[in-house]
Amino acid sequence: MSVAPSDPTPTPTSTAGALDAHRRERSEHVMRLRSFVRSTSAARLAAFGLSVGDGHGQLMRLRQAAYTSGLGDLSPDDVLIVKACMVQQATARPVVFSHSTSDAIWAAPTIGTRTELVEYVMPPGAQGRSADVRRRRTGQMTECVEIGGLLVTPYDRMVVDHARHAQLESAVSVCDNALHLGLATREALLAEHDRVPKGRRGRSMAQLAIHLADARAESPLESLSRTRMFQTSLPMPELQAKFYDCDGLIGRTDFYWPVLGLVGECDGALKYAVPQGDSGQTAVDALMQEKEREKRLRRHSEVDDVARWNWDEALPPGRLHGLLAAHRLRSVLDGGWPVPDGPLPKRAFVC
Repeated sequence: MSVAPSDPTPTPTSTAGALDAHRRERSEHVMRLRSFVRSTSAARLAAFGLSVGDGHGQLMRLRQAAYTSGLGDLSPDDVLIVKACMVQQATARPVVFSHSTSDAIWAAPTIGTRTELVEYVMPPGAQGRSADVRRRRTGQMTECVEIGGLLVTPYDRMVVDHARHAQLESAVSVCDNALHLGLATREALLAEHDRVPKGRRGRSMAQLAIHLADARAESPLESLSRTRMFQTSLPMPELQAKFYDCDGLIGRTDFYWPVLGLVGECDGALKYAVPQGDSGQTAVDALMQEKEREKRLRRHSEVDDVARWNWDEALPPGRLHGLLAAHRLRSVLDGGWPVPDGPLPKRAFVC
C-alpha cells in the first residue's frame, strides 16, 4: 500500500472553525434563495393578473402551489436549492436533504451533470412518492445539521455519499476541496467511510477517492487532471512545486515530474475571464503575465518542457494521456499513487 500524501492537515479545532464559518456562509446564501419561492395557487395568481410560463421573467410552476421567478439568473445548484425549499414547505414532516441536494447546499465542487431531482433520506420501508423528488431509503440514518432552515446531511457524510455514487473524478474533486479548505481531515472522512456497512454500493470507490485526495489541489480541473493521470497509470506528479530564478519566485506549478523536468499546467475557463465592467485589459495583463512566467520556467535549469491543457482536453477519457505522451510521459506499472489495500473498484477506471 502506498502512503497517502502528506497534507498540511488542519487540527480538529481549526477544522471545526472552518466548517462552522462555511456553514454560516451557506446559510446566508440559502436564506437569500428563499426569496425566489412563492407559495400560492394558480387561481390566485390569475386573479392578480400574473401569468405562469417558462420564459425569462415569468413565474414558473415547480411544484403544486409552488412558483418561482428569476431562475434563469441562477446556477443549476441554486435552482436545486430553491426546489428543496419548496419541497420542505410542502412536506408535512421534516426531511433531511442528501446526496446531490446536500452537495448543492454545501457548495461541493462536483464534476459532471447533477440530477435535477431533490433528494432526501428516509428509513427503510417508509412510503411516499412525488414528482421531482428522489427518496433515498437507507438504514444508515444519521444526525443532521441545519443550513438556512434546511436540514441536510453533515459535511463528512455528504462527501462520502458523493464519493460512493459519483464518478471518480468528481469524488476526488469533492474530497480535495474538503481537505484544501480545511473543512474535513482525511482521518474524519475515512472514519465516516467506515460507518458504511461492508458490501454497500460504492464503499470501495469512496475509500479510493479519500486516499487519492490531496489538500494541495486548488481547483476541480486540477482534481480532474490528477484523476485522469491515475486512471491511465501515469506516474504521480509533485503538486504546487515552487521554482525560483535570479529575480525571485517564478511561481508554483500545478504538476511537476522531476525525472523528466516536465511541468504540467491546466488552464481553467475563468483564468483569463474579463470581469464585468472591465475593458478587457485585466485579461490581457493576466495572459501576458502567464506568458512571461512560462518563459522564466522554460529557462529554469530543472525544467525541460511545459505541457498545458484545459477542460476540453482533460475531461474526455484518454485525451490527456495522449497529450502528456507527446511530452514523453509514459504509463508505468507503479506510479506511486496512494491507494488502499485490496483490489480497486472497476468503475474507477475509464477506457
